[in-house]
Amino acid sequence: MLRKYWTKILKKNVAQDHSSYTNIHKTSIFPKKLKLRFDVIKENRIYVTIGEKCIIVANFIFESAKGEISIGNNVHIGGANLILRSKITIGNNVTMAWDITIYDHDSHSIYWNYRRKDNEQCYKDYLAYEGNNVINKDWEHVNSQPIIISDKVWIGFGVTILKGVTIGEGAIVGAKSVVTKNVPAWCIVAGNPARIVKRLEEPK
Repeated sequence: MLRKYWTKILKKNVAQDHSSYTNIHKTSIFPKKLKLRFDVIKENRIYVTIGEKCIIVANFIFESAKGEISIGNNVHIGGANLILRSKITIGNNVTMAWDITIYDHDSHSIYWNYRRKDNEQCYKDYLAYEGNNVINKDWEHVNSQPIIISDKVWIGFGVTILKGVTIGEGAIVGAKSVVTKNVPAWCIVAGNPARIVKRLEEPK
């Protein structure tokens, strides 16, 4: 009986009406329906803030009730998955291509014993909660740190941005790069892991 109750609650966690959980400026555009997915029981509060004149194609996946996404003005996202437990901040005038993943936590512990328990719990939860395999996940040993993408950044297609990263103003991230460390302002990074390949002149 309890299992059926929680399954019913979790089905509602793929937000169909975002109005209770988002603060989106009326000038922003979503070519495809914006999807908010909550793998936890969501709170009655604002999870997503989006500024003026944005064009966004994205999935927002919250794996903590405390997660938060903040997007500034004039941001273009061609296709991205934002997966978080803490916070992802995207500044103003940011350009992002498609097939981008932004992930603010490690997903699993580096220690095998905890990963073994994860696998066992995921299997049980998948069966019990119709596919939600993280509802009872033990996050205590999983590292999570906020991500900041500063103003005027350009992120190429297929980029992965990992936990704790700050990408500085005006930086460019080359296609298919994996960003594991902070990126200075006004430079180009590329590769896996991403490294500086060129310095840019800051506009005056």
